[in-house]
Amino acid sequence: MAMVQDNRSADIHGRTPSTTGFGPGGRRFRPALVQTLATLVLLPVFIGLGSWQLQRAAEKQQLFDAESAAAQASPVPVASLGPTDVPLHARASGRYGEHVFLLDNRVRDRRPGYEVLAPLRIDEDQAVLVNLGWVAQGASRAQLPNVEVPAGTVQVIGLAMTPEPPPFELSDRETFAAGWPKVVQTAVPGRLENELDYRLRPVVLYPDGSEVAAHKVEVMHEFGPSRHHGYAAQWFGFALILVIVYLWHGLHRGRQRRNEEWKQQ
Repeated sequence: MAMVQDNRSADIHGRTPSTTGFGPGGRRFRPALVQTLATLVLLPVFIGLGSWQLQRAAEKQQLFDAESAAAQASPVPVASLGPTDVPLHARASGRYGEHVFLLDNRVRDRRPGYEVLAPLRIDEDQAVLVNLGWVAQGASRAQLPNVEVPAGTVQVIGLAMTPEPPPFELSDRETFAAGWPKVVQTAVPGRLENELDYRLRPVVLYPDGSEVAAHKVEVMHEFGPSRHHGYAAQWFGFALILVIVYLWHGLHRGRQRRNEEWKQQ
């Protein structure tokens, strides 16, 4: 009888190896299987998204630094430029061709319109697209605006940038309606030159001091590095909350299990 009382007393005070909280019957951390799987899946996703936002912030900062440096640099001949990921200060001389493209879905002050892309012929075989600015859409999409380009030989100095293709496309080949000007969905020179009998340099020129150049820079700066840093902080915050909830819930389940085992003894 004394031995039974001693063992029961030992059980109550948690002095046996199986109930100290470290043995098989007394684990203090008991996460749910579903929660463990969810944490294993979501934690790398949150950390990866946060790291990607930091990378995007670094890329944007590099872009801004290049844009600032280009504005101060002497312009280089546009004929010497290839595709570029950063803005460059460039110059081009020539005559505008007779064909004009209208870049669709350009909104100003809630008004729909187009940006005018005019090929500037720099020699017999090649040209560079110059963005001449925004024009309002007509009364309907079937009514295209009348566009005039400067006559004679002109010199254009401005930021040269390689346009990015639209993020969502059903096909990488754009179809064009007959006649000119042509409404287009992308400013990528490599696609637009298929409608011309000469090549286009892989950049678009935004003339210095023009409204369209100022708007382009403004749009670039709207989504700057600070916003990417904010998004990165959010994703890393989600990762931290996920870990804290996982640990808390696992410890809480462990305490509940121990309490149930003690009640059964």
